[in-house]
Amino acid sequence: MRFPASLTTVTKFSKILALILFVTLPFFWFYLGLLVGIKQGTAKENYSPTTDTKTIGLYSTEQLRAKYTYGVYDYAEVWRANMNIPIKNSTDYAGVVRKPTGSSEWQEYIKIVSSPDQSKNNPYKIWVGDSLYLLLVDQNGGGSGEGIAKLAKVTQENNTYEQIKCFYYVPERHESLDVENIMSLEDSDSPNCYNYTLDFK
Repeated sequence: MRFPASLTTVTKFSKILALILFVTLPFFWFYLGLLVGIKQGTAKENYSPTTDTKTIGLYSTEQLRAKYTYGVYDYAEVWRANMNIPIKNSTDYAGVVRKPTGSSEWQEYIKIVSSPDQSKNNPYKIWVGDSLYLLLVDQNGGGSGEGIAKLAKVTQENNTYEQIKCFYYVPERHESLDVENIMSLEDSDSPNCYNYTLDFK
């Protein structure tokens, strides 16, 4: 196929345009990379390594995720590596740690015990409000973070919990949902809805 001469002729304009693109495109990609880096850094701003001797060896600092404040305590998710979530230096521990607000020492609060252990439930999110809500997701899904999700309502006064929802979790659809929206999702009848217990420390 032969292109028109107007598209193949090198002109003064085409030389100038090529020079402008040659100079500006590296700056554009650098700026775009900078924005992505800032976004990723913001998502990890609550990442907080532990200095508490009570939890040393229980999990690695790479397992600590988002932090939340509820009442007089700060809470943090502790994830374990599984098929969907590679985490360096991960132990088999998953759960929630907490510390008095202003303290630097995390203490174990809720241990997630998966049954069977290969379900590897993780605390995907914590909500705080009238109560503390914990969203657990196992690795029994199609990959990329999908799995059977369980929403538990935690009563802190007596350290008990009640499962109030079970559904199939897809990050792209459910990651930004709040408790009210999750409650409106279709229920799952999977036997993996009950493949865990919460052990309060």
